[in-house]
Amino acid sequence: MSSKASPWARYWNHQTLFDDAMLERSTRVFLEASEEIMAYSGHDRVMDVGCGPGTLIAAMAPRVREICGLDTSPRYVESSRNRFTASGNVTIEQLGARYTDFSILGERKFDKIVCLSVIQYYREKNDVRALFREVKRIAAPGARFLIGDILIETSLAQDILGLLRSAIQDGEPVKVLKFLWRARRSEYGKLRRDIGLLTFRKNELLTMAKGERVKAEVIDRLTVNRNRSNLLISF
Repeated sequence: MSSKASPWARYWNHQTLFDDAMLERSTRVFLEASEEIMAYSGHDRVMDVGCGPGTLIAAMAPRVREICGLDTSPRYVESSRNRFTASGNVTIEQLGARYTDFSILGERKFDKIVCLSVIQYYREKNDVRALFREVKRIAAPGARFLIGDILIETSLAQDILGLLRSAIQDGEPVKVLKFLWRARRSEYGKLRRDIGLLTFRKNELLTMAKGERVKAEVIDRLTVNRNRSNLLISF
C-alpha cells in the first residue's frame, strides 16, 4: 500500500456530502437491522473501523462496555475526541496512510467489530484482505465482524436506482432526489465518476475470507441502500 493518502482519504479529511441527519438515520437503520446478528451487550468491547464523526459510537457507547473508533482523517479524529471527552468508555485512534495497520491498538482485543460504509473507499481489493488479517489479530475468541454497505456487482446507475427504490419504500423520495442532485454537483460526485468505488463480484469476498481462513457469510438488506450487501465474519 502506498504511504501517500488516497484521493478518497483526502476528500474525507476536508469535506463531506453527508449531513448529521443522514448519518444518524443510516446508522440507526443499520444497528436495528443488525441487532439480532451481532447481539450487542453491555459486556462487549466494540471497535468501529472508519468511525468518521462518531455517529455509530454515539449510538453504541451507552450500551456496551467500551468502544474504540479508528479513522484516517485527522479532522474526524479531532472532532470525535472532542465529542466524547466526557465518555469514559470511548477512545478514538488515528490511523495512518496504511489504514489497515491497526498496530496502534497494541494487544487490545474486541468482541464486536463494525466497518460501515468504508471499504468501497479503499484503494484496492488487497487492502480488504489486509483488513481481514488485522481484524483477525485483534478479535477476541467468539468475536463477530460486520462489514456493512458493500457494493457487489453494482454499477453507479444500479446503485442510484437501489437508493431510490429504498427511498420510495421509506416514503422519502424527494429528500433522496435532492441529495442525489447535490451529490452529482459535488466533489464527491466528481471523485466517484473519476476514480469510482470498489465493487466486488458475487462470492469474491467469500473467497477472500476463505483465503484468510475466516468464516464468512453475505447478508442482504441491513442498510439504507438495500441494493448493497454486507459481510459477517465469525471467529
